[in-house]
Amino acid sequence: MKHSTRIFVFILALLTALTVFACNTPAQQPVPSNEPAAEVTTVTSTPVPTEIPEIIDVIEAVTPVPVTPIPTPEPTPSPEPTDTPAPTEIPFSYYAPTVNMTFEELVGSLDDFNEADPNNESTFRLPIGYPAPDTYRIIVDLTWQVVMVFSKDPETGEYTVPVRYMLCSTGSGRVGSETRTGVFKMKPTKVRFGKFASSPESAQYWSLIFSKTYFHSTLYNKRRDLSSVQKLSYTMLGSKASHGCIRLTVPDARWIYYNICYDTEVEIRTGSKNDEQTKAIREQLHIAEWKDNAFLSVPTTPYTDNWTIDEIEIDPAYPYVAATQPPVKKS
Repeated sequence: MKHSTRIFVFILALLTALTVFACNTPAQQPVPSNEPAAEVTTVTSTPVPTEIPEIIDVIEAVTPVPVTPIPTPEPTPSPEPTDTPAPTEIPFSYYAPTVNMTFEELVGSLDDFNEADPNNESTFRLPIGYPAPDTYRIIVDLTWQVVMVFSKDPETGEYTVPVRYMLCSTGSGRVGSETRTGVFKMKPTKVRFGKFASSPESAQYWSLIFSKTYFHSTLYNKRRDLSSVQKLSYTMLGSKASHGCIRLTVPDARWIYYNICYDTEVEIRTGSKNDEQTKAIREQLHIAEWKDNAFLSVPTTPYTDNWTIDEIEIDPAYPYVAATQPPVKKS
């Protein structure tokens, strides 16, 4: 029994010693080789937490932000070609405002008199001065009984830009003399409400062309009396009817009186029936019909012209010149 125990103890000790020897023996070293060693990737396992309540709470607390999709831009269509708008046509009345005026305005006007004392000659309003003589050029056509005023074309320098068209009455051989033709320079003489030398008749807004030939209004039997306007001189506008002067409506005579400077060129021409351009102007120059028993006075005379005296661009080199009116026979 003792002998068996000893053998057991001996075997146990031997096993223990072998175990200790095996644990302390170094690991076998790899045999050197000329080939490069293969890379060894070590995968480390990350332990999975058993609980993630905090992360879940954070995810649930964040409100998802909606993402608006960016629309795909549509191609911009090419602009369709558009027609260039035609320029607005200027009405004929712009050049001939008398076609829209009343009878009262065509035969009456004392608006540039002193209303407090219209019979006082010294209270007439005279022109202060005028635009330069080369501002306008005037053509009087005897065939068509038309007065045409032109200004310069800034590009060509020619007088081709229409300014004003007027119906007129020129001299008739049947009543005295024809109006003389030619090219003239306007004279300084201006008369506001002048009287003829050979009769009590008178007219408004005289502007001397040459000698004793004037632009002036239709006739009155009595000076500064609008109601005395002569019917025949008014109804004959557009026909040869004077003794040589050029009769106009009151607004047209007034325009020349204030706007046309002395030395402005005036061409009085015979004209031609084949002149289609002047014919077309004449055919549109109509005026209001004569009105019997018209009540004409200063307060009731209208003013619808397209300019005023104060708007005139006066050249200081051409002031008004007080010139004496030469004696004039009835015209």
